[in-house]
Amino acid sequence: MEFSLKEETKMLQSNAEKFFKEKCPSSFVKSMLQDERGYSPELWKEMADLGWLGLTYEEKFGGSGGDFFDLFILFEEMGKALFPSPFYASCFWAGFLIKECADEEIKNSLLPSILKGEKILTIGLRNEQGIYDHKNPTLKTQENKGHSYTLAGVRLFVPYAQVAEEVLVVAQVKNEGPTLFRVKKEREGLKHTFLNTITKEKTFALTLERVKVGQEDILGTLGKGADLVEKVMPKAVALKCAEMVGGLFRVLHMTVDYMKQRVQFGRPLGALQVVQHYCVDIATLLDTCRLIAYQAASLLSEGIPCPKEVAMAKAWCSDAYKRATQIAHQLHGGIGFTDEHDLHLYYKHAKACEMEFGDSWWHRQKVAEEMGL
Repeated sequence: MEFSLKEETKMLQSNAEKFFKEKCPSSFVKSMLQDERGYSPELWKEMADLGWLGLTYEEKFGGSGGDFFDLFILFEEMGKALFPSPFYASCFWAGFLIKECADEEIKNSLLPSILKGEKILTIGLRNEQGIYDHKNPTLKTQENKGHSYTLAGVRLFVPYAQVAEEVLVVAQVKNEGPTLFRVKKEREGLKHTFLNTITKEKTFALTLERVKVGQEDILGTLGKGADLVEKVMPKAVALKCAEMVGGLFRVLHMTVDYMKQRVQFGRPLGALQVVQHYCVDIATLLDTCRLIAYQAASLLSEGIPCPKEVAMAKAWCSDAYKRATQIAHQLHGGIGFTDEHDLHLYYKHAKACEMEFGDSWWHRQKVAEEMGL
């Protein structure tokens, strides 16, 4: 399969690489982990002005009209820098769910402000065990008089809930099935609690205590919430693979650079054959990740169903990224674990990416099912 990039995509990749190299050094990433918002509104505005927030949306909503592969390349560059922002939650997850709901009035009311960076949305699709449960949500509803509903339950790992104006959730509606709702932050009974994860990213537990929503807060139709999520899920997995490819790229280059600089016994560590072979292992992991992830992203961009390819990419990238960071730590020694060094950020990122959407074992089972086993 041919993976040479279009000229427009090459330009996007080059501009994004330059942008994140200049605007997102590791010192910025570390400072955002301590920042209450967890992202820079100034950089968010710059990205909006560059058209990146609306990269794959139609021009009538303020988008750039690009294809999904362009977005994949942008996420690869963000993965290299570990760029902290609500992009994944707001402009991808929430935006794509809104785009799929086929309600033009809702699209026109929400998408333009999301793509301009003026409004941030997030998603709460994971249950109390951290599992995506959109097909059978533990978030329950009670139907009230006047075509309104009361939501009750807990959503875990909700990104940027502290700055989001709305959160999209899938709740079980009696006699109808999983339904996608939008819940505005000012709703009484909606509470968020920061989760202190290994990555220190801004992710929260969301508690809904008898939160009232109306018929107008339903995205799509009753009972079709799981279908909407399923349409977006393969692209969500592919973008997570793009992040892993980008992160693995950075791990390789910081490791090779360190092996050239670190001198022991009168010569660089990189002169030792065993060290060279370890670096080659990381390079091999990177290239195989890029090929398998690019294949899945390319098929998705063409609108070709590819559940097996997406699952294969996630399974392989999850293992490869984690393995690469382990090798890198072995070569760096103790310095790689210090706060002053950057390697530990990628090690933690690799673990978080591995668990997102299921680990490699879970995706291997999906591949086996696609093979008829």
